[in-house]
Amino acid sequence: MFFQILISWLLACGIIKLFNKAISIPQTTIYQEPKLLTDLLAVIKIKMSLKGKLMAGRILHHTIGLCFTAIYYLIWYYQFAEISLLISFAIGIIISLLGIISWTFLHEIVPADRMINFKGYYLQLVFVHNAFTLIAVAIYQIFI
Repeated sequence: MFFQILISWLLACGIIKLFNKAISIPQTTIYQEPKLLTDLLAVIKIKMSLKGKLMAGRILHHTIGLCFTAIYYLIWYYQFAEISLLISFAIGIIISLLGIISWTFLHEIVPADRMINFKGYYLQLVFVHNAFTLIAVAIYQIFI
């Protein structure tokens, strides 16, 4: 099961990373969570180099993604919810809402000049989290 979680997480993260890079315009908006987490680490004055903060932001973001993938697998493995596109979409919406609530709070801390288009950011969060969930369920179904 750990191998399935790891493969799902790696594939989902890779696809989502490509999507985020495609929609981020460096001059106006940053939709890449590791960079936003780096800004957060800078604001709360953690004593690290910029490179160290960027690495910590990436590690934190990917760790959260790995935890969500593990949660999906536990839900499906222990059959708390059926494995279907509708249930996966619902899980993606719930995760999106958690992300929006988290980032709304964090944007109060992180300087807003790095992100001008909040509505666009939150809309892409819904899309990205649903895509992440659907990719994870697709990989899970390949393995079963």
